[in-house]
Formats: sequence, structure tokens, C-alpha cells
Amino acid sequence: MRPLVALAYYPLWAVVVTVAITALRLGRNVGRGLVALCFFLAFWITGLILLETDSTLRLAEHVLPSGMIVVAGLAHAYADVAGTSRRPVVVAYAVSAAVALLGAVSPRLLYGPAARSPGPLFFPLAVVMGVTAIAIGVHLGRAVRGARGLQQRRLAALFFGSVLATLGGGFVVILRVTGLGDVIVAAPLLLAAILLVAYAVLSSELGRSRRVVMQGLAYAALTALLSTFGLAAFFKLLPHLSPGGGASLPWLAFVIFLAALPLDPLRMLVVEHLGRRLFDRPIGVRDLADEVERVEVRADQAERLAELGRLASAVAHEIRNPLGVIAAQAKLLERQGAKTETVAALRAQVDRARRFLDDLLRYSRPRPLEVSEVDVLSTLRLAASHVRQIVGEGAPTVEIASEAGDAIFVEADRGAFLDVATALLQNAAIALDGSPAGRIGVRVARGEGGAVVVRVEDNGPGVPEAIEARLFEPFVTGRGRDAKHPGTGLGLAVAARWLERHGGALRHERAPAGGARFEALWPGRGAEAG
Repeated sequence: MRPLVALAYYPLWAVVVTVAITALRLGRNVGRGLVALCFFLAFWITGLILLETDSTLRLAEHVLPSGMIVVAGLAHAYADVAGTSRRPVVVAYAVSAAVALLGAVSPRLLYGPAARSPGPLFFPLAVVMGVTAIAIGVHLGRAVRGARGLQQRRLAALFFGSVLATLGGGFVVILRVTGLGDVIVAAPLLLAAILLVAYAVLSSELGRSRRVVMQGLAYAALTALLSTFGLAAFFKLLPHLSPGGGASLPWLAFVIFLAALPLDPLRMLVVEHLGRRLFDRPIGVRDLADEVERVEVRADQAERLAELGRLASAVAHEIRNPLGVIAAQAKLLERQGAKTETVAALRAQVDRARRFLDDLLRYSRPRPLEVSEVDVLSTLRLAASHVRQIVGEGAPTVEIASEAGDAIFVEADRGAFLDVATALLQNAAIALDGSPAGRIGVRVARGEGGAVVVRVEDNGPGVPEAIEARLFEPFVTGRGRDAKHPGTGLGLAVAARWLERHGGALRHERAPAGGARFEALWPGRGAEAG
């Protein structure tokens, strides 16, 4: 084998297999098609390596046609990302598997010795597979144009990766069989294809899951680096250090065992030490043990919170029934000619009690986070619409603008993001209720590390100084029981807890021109806490 071929193809094979196995072992949201595509690419590269090795040329002739299954892997990966029908995937697997089986049984039908000349079926099959690859590319291109956000980026990576994989696969084989080129030209094309496919694989992981997968890849690279030196030392030194100079197999095995015994703990020690230098939350054994202890503490706190949630649920159930009866009686009173003001006041108190129960349940019974890609601007507009319905006539206009362009996305729980935005906008709108010059400005900007900062500012009276220090504590509110929109003191507490669970923060400061300014900081890499 030529040294250039070894330098080109061995790293490619190692990278694509590592990505596939790591995604399969640690990934939660990785589709089977993307993992299968990685393995098919690895098998295809194996065929190219065998083709360049004199002693394995005959084996390569039987293995090389299996590269056709890469086309089926592309179709499978596309179906996973786009969520399309599985029938074309089954057809692609059937056709490509038939071609691979035909080539494995009778490679002379496809090409001559050492794949240096075309066989009788070479060009017809090349046309069929080329048309299939073009059809998949057309569908991918349409899907890319119709998608948005993360899915669009994943489909785009898959599209360009499929183009490069096709050029580095079937097209390169055509060059070799027809004598027009060398298979070494496939190396840069396949490298770019592998990187794009790896992005498509790993970008499906969000938040903590992606952190684990990325650290798994880094730990694999560090382990391979250390093992390289360790194995080299084994092969070079240990035979000379064993009795008989390595000629005695039992003595050699004895020495290797004793030398290998401390090697793995040493490797783990070095790798985990480097991992702590590279990552904020490493996944080494000791680090995971510490995390388990922290999780146990949080679990104990969560259990106490769950008890509070069960108590709140029981209280809410017992109170909701009387509230329903009171609301029905208010309706009867209205029909019997009771004063409109009396009925309206009664209903207002019922609604207030119901809102308090809803806020209490949200605070005491936090649900698990469901992290996805959130369109920040559209969700803020939806929250503004909700606030207009809550406040009613006289609600101030909400001006929403982005400093990062027309579209901006963040990885977060969409319901949590909507709750936080609604709480901040509702407080601002209530503070300005009845003010003809009232205005609410919302600005969205990118922060450090891809974080998203949502700033809500109003020109109202601002937060009372008496509660400013305890603003995000539960049951702290500046609106009394007799206010037009009485507060429960839980809205900002719930919002602050949502952001804390995402790894972000909620801050308050007085606006320079008066009024209140709240900043919600959403981390750019998704939620780390569950």
C-alpha cells in the first residue's frame, strides 16, 4: 500500500467509525439512518483500502460493490431528518443490496481484474445508481428550501454530504475502472462528506445529551492518543524485558499482563484530568460519582417539592369545586337581576383565585424540560398576543425588535420560554394599564457563547423599592388585593425558576428613563438541568 493512501484513508475510517459508535452509544435523538450511513461510509472506505493493498485485491473486488448501499443510507438518513415515508428507503435498500450481492458473488459482471476495466453490467448499473442519487439529491434540495432553523441546517449538511459522498464513491470508481483517475482523489471528498454527516448526526442532540456525545468523542480521541504510545512501548520493549527475549509465550503473556494491569487506570487518570481542563462539566468516572451525589441531593429536594406539589394539587382540587359553584351561583344571580357591579366583582374574585391556583401548581409541580429549537421572535409575538387578551382594552403596544437579524433561535423548552415571556410582558402591561403614553420595548440580542438575551423594558412607575431585593421570591408582589389586576406573587418566581433550570438567569434593573427593565438570559447550548 502506498503511504499516501494510508495517510488518507486510515484517519477517514477511524473518524467515521468513532462518530457512528459514539452516536449509537451515547446519543438519544440520533436516527438509525444517520448512524447506518456512517457505517456504510466506513465500509466503503474499507473497500478502497483493500483495493490499494496488493494482498487483498481479490477480496476488494467482492467488497467494493457494497459501496452502493451508501445511497440507501442517504435515503434512510433523509427520511429520519425530514420525517418522510419509509417506502422509498425500503426500495433503496433492496436495490442497492441486490447490486452489492451481485458484485460480491460475481464481480466480473461489474468490472475486470483489480477493477481496472468495465464489465458488461458496469455502465447500466452506474446509470441506474446515478439517477437514484440525483433523485435523492433533488428531494433533499427541496426539503432544505422548505425547512427552517436546525432542521434546515441538518438537511443542508446531509445534502452537501450526499453530493460529496457520491463524488467520492461511485464517481471515483468510474474514474478507476475507466482508467481516468486514481482513487486517492476520493479522500478529500469523503473527508468533507464525513464531517457534514457528523454534523447532521450530532446536531440532533440538544442540551445535556449533546454535551455527553461531544465529550465522548473527545475522550475517544484522547484514549486513542495515549493507547498509541502505550501499544508502541508494548511491542518494542516488553519482548526484550521478558525471560527468553520474548521467545517463550507464557513468560511473554505473564509480563504483558502485569504491565497492562496499571496501564488502564493510568490512562483513565490522564484522560479524566485532561477532560477537566477541557470541559466545564466532564464525564469522567470520578466526575460522574460526584454528579451522582449532587443528583441525590437534588432528588431529595425534588421529593420535598413533589410533596408540596401533591399538597398544592389537593388544595387546588378542594378549592376549585367551590369556585365552580360560586361562578354558577353568580350566573344565577345575574339572571335574577342582581347588580352588574356585584356580579362582576364576584367573578373577578373567582378568576383571581383560579389564577392563583394555576400559578401555585406551576411553581410547586415543575415538569421535565423538553428542549427543542425555539423561534424567539415568533414566540415573543405569541406571548404579546396572550397579554393583550389578558389585559384587554387599553393594553400598551409591544414593540419587538432583534439586533441579530430577522430570525433568531435558541435551544430551550418552548413552553417555558413562552411562560417567561408572558410573565414579563404581562407585568409590564399591567404596570402601564391606563397610561396613554405607555410603551413596552422588547429587544433580542446575542450574548456570549451563543446565548440569547431578551430585554423587556417599560416606562411605567417601576418596581417598588420595598420589594426590589426579594423580587424573584414566591408570593412577593407589588400589586395589592384591591388592585385592578391583583398579583399572586408567583409569576416572576416561576419565570426565574424556568431560567435557572435552563442554566440561565433573570435580572432586573431600573431603566434610565424610569420604569422597569428585565433581562432573561437563555444559554446558547440548551438546558443542562432537568
